[in-house]
Amino acid sequence: MTVYAQETGNNGNLNDEDNDFGTAGGITIYGQQPIDVYVLDQINGPLSERKQFIEADFLEKSGFRRTGNAQYRRTTAAERTASVFQGVGHLFSFGLIPMKPFSEVEYERLPRGKVYSFETVFIRSNFKEVTPEVLTIIQLEYMLQVEFCNGVVMQDNIDYYSDENINKFERLILGLPNFPENIQKAKNRYLNELRRIRAAIQRRRNPSENNIRALQNLGDSFK
Repeated sequence: MTVYAQETGNNGNLNDEDNDFGTAGGITIYGQQPIDVYVLDQINGPLSERKQFIEADFLEKSGFRRTGNAQYRRTTAAERTASVFQGVGHLFSFGLIPMKPFSEVEYERLPRGKVYSFETVFIRSNFKEVTPEVLTIIQLEYMLQVEFCNGVVMQDNIDYYSDENINKFERLILGLPNFPENIQKAKNRYLNELRRIRAAIQRRRNPSENNIRALQNLGDSFK
């Protein structure tokens, strides 16, 4: 039997050796690292905390916009100095010389409807030391928020509502264990989200007569 402990008495001093506490009578106890506990606390928190985790902790701190479709970098000292002179020029040119970004610069943006893959963001993130289960949970949350837009089908994300991508989401969920409790809690939520995602794309592919009539009426109103 395997028992997982979410917290230990010396959680702040956990290292690789601390994570395996040995065996006793056939029972193996593993402790989650502080970074794993932090991620799971955010993921199992309210929607505002989940959004903050993906948009700020995961995307922004990895050098990506919160929307997941653009990369940026911090400007160098030379660029910031040039920006100051640019600002002076802007002031005395009555706005004819455009201002430039001061602290950061965007250097790549994907076409509309595309976002950076989870792997591209993850390799630049501060979460490369998490356990495989927590890695999967971060990927699921990224897919849910950034690719599936929390179960809302729009023109900009319709490509991510493919059967292949939805089935991938399901496989990742089913690959999670049912323990410890904080993993199981996240898993159960993703199973519920999977049902919402499938229901949303089915409504899109097979709209009811009422929906069709509403869309027709909407179109007629613009004639």
